[in-house]
Amino acid sequence: MFDFDNHLHELRRRPTEWLTERRELVVREQRRLHVEELALTRVLDERGAFDAGVAAADRMSARAARETLETARALESLPAVAAVAYAGELSGEQLHAVVQLADETSDEEWARRAPDVSPVELARLVRQESKPTAEDGRARREARELRMWWRQDTGMLAVRGELPDFDGALVEAVFDRRTDRMRPAKGRPWDSRAHRMADALVELCRREHDRRQDGGVASPDPVAVRMVVHVPLHGPAEVAGIPLPDAMVEALRAQATIEPVLVDDDGAVLEVGRAQSAISTKIQRAVLLRDGHCRWPGCDRARHLHVHHLIPRTWGGSDEIANLAVVCSHHHPQLVPQGDWILIGNPNRPDGLRLVCVDEWRAEQRQAGSGPPRAGPVA
Repeated sequence: MFDFDNHLHELRRRPTEWLTERRELVVREQRRLHVEELALTRVLDERGAFDAGVAAADRMSARAARETLETARALESLPAVAAVAYAGELSGEQLHAVVQLADETSDEEWARRAPDVSPVELARLVRQESKPTAEDGRARREARELRMWWRQDTGMLAVRGELPDFDGALVEAVFDRRTDRMRPAKGRPWDSRAHRMADALVELCRREHDRRQDGGVASPDPVAVRMVVHVPLHGPAEVAGIPLPDAMVEALRAQATIEPVLVDDDGAVLEVGRAQSAISTKIQRAVLLRDGHCRWPGCDRARHLHVHHLIPRTWGGSDEIANLAVVCSHHHPQLVPQGDWILIGNPNRPDGLRLVCVDEWRAEQRQAGSGPPRAGPVA
């Protein structure tokens, strides 16, 4: 009988390098055996011997059995993808998705690209392959529901529901905005997001109740806070009199609204221009639509996203879509110009970006003869 605790004890004696190499070997072998399992499944399928009984014996759900069978059937006409998977270059998630994207003509291309595309991005590409029909939209709409019931033992009102596409996106946006507004009192810790979302629902209902009580006149929503960063002709940018590093201003720029102010030599204001986004809202929407989630390798966050300049403006980068990518608020500070990492490549391709240490990238630039990036003033 396998003793897991004893096995852990034995492994803890091994050096980290050995453990890493061993794990990589096991993962490759696991993936190779998975491809062999798919080949066996395909032959059994041809003979009519792969049925619900086999799936039940393997403790597989009906959905997992169906996906295994679909992958096995598709892999027969994709020899290049099958070879890459057998070499351990594709996870099970990647393989199931890529067989839905590749065909005989694109087999070689996907065998080359798929190992560098995250499972979440491959799944997104699969979803894009089929456009929902009007019937699908009506079916989603028909499936909407919201249920409430009291749990008498706990005294809690339970809520459960599902909303279709646009309605769901609208409700999510409203709740996200209201939840983010619910800041704790000074000196108090942040409450959990689940608590704040529950409070947001109660707040919406309370506002509707108050509107009814007041004869249909609703109290105004809290005014959104607007942070103003002053960028003088000379010296550092400031917010509330506090100087900011150029890297921070650069990171804020993509999300900022710029209001130009004409001043004389003494700094006196002569004229105020019209406020407009540093990056047009059309470009921001296009980048968000193209990426859909954080482009940091392996990250699938689809909330709290920022538009990021791959090459910062202060290093000579532009506001063109080819120099923009979406990253989440967690990974954004780790990228240049604030952090030690840089995303380089073509963001228009799902596998077009790679993460490189900025020092290594600078060395590559020097070897290529273009020299290191030049840090200049924030525009």
